[in-house]
Amino acid sequence: MDQHNLSRLLDTIIDELLTRRKALLQGRNKVMRVVISGDDLTTLPATLDCLTALTHHGYFLLLTFSCSASRSALQTACLESLTQRGIEALCDNRAPDDSDENDWGLYLPALSTNSLSKIALGISDNLVCRWTFYALARNKQVTVTLNAECRHDSTARYTPALRDRLANYAAMLAEYGCTVIGQHAPVSKDKRLVTLSDVRQHPSCDAIHIGRKTLVTPAARDEIRARGMSIIQRTEE
Repeated sequence: MDQHNLSRLLDTIIDELLTRRKALLQGRNKVMRVVISGDDLTTLPATLDCLTALTHHGYFLLLTFSCSASRSALQTACLESLTQRGIEALCDNRAPDDSDENDWGLYLPALSTNSLSKIALGISDNLVCRWTFYALARNKQVTVTLNAECRHDSTARYTPALRDRLANYAAMLAEYGCTVIGQHAPVSKDKRLVTLSDVRQHPSCDAIHIGRKTLVTPAARDEIRARGMSIIQRTEE
């Protein structure tokens, strides 16, 4: 086959695929684009459980894999696992464009520290960030689950300053309009009463910062001592 005929054949195949894709998506009421990044296979089981839950709630999955995910074993492992679970999904690794107006929402599973930081700082140099900013600009629902290293119960050996910075980045995503699952809500410095429930939701490795007039219940103080935590109380209001 000469180069001219090969080019025409490829154009025909691409047109047919785009037509099939459009017909498939138009037949769905709820579509969730899922952008999967990184090459860490240990995150796959949790991601698969989330994707399974989405399909059980009536969503059709439109999967986008970042360059790192598609070059690693993560994309193949994810698609094979979904097939084994009987879950129908469409793989589409394109960058965002105006033909995606029918997408119902965006889901970012196991968001890495790198992508979390870039989104918070407004950097758009990878596929995850571009899809996030595209969705936010169009008031799409954006749901994020944090990678293990970004969550408050992480076992990563991060300094308190770095943990605080990551928590701030997660909070910034929430301010942008994202729903962040796994985000820790620290005890507010303006809170007037700290209870046992407040302490149990706080990371063991972090100090609790409270105001000068804040009261701490006896049960909360017992929990703080038992977990080796500390209280830092402001001297001025």
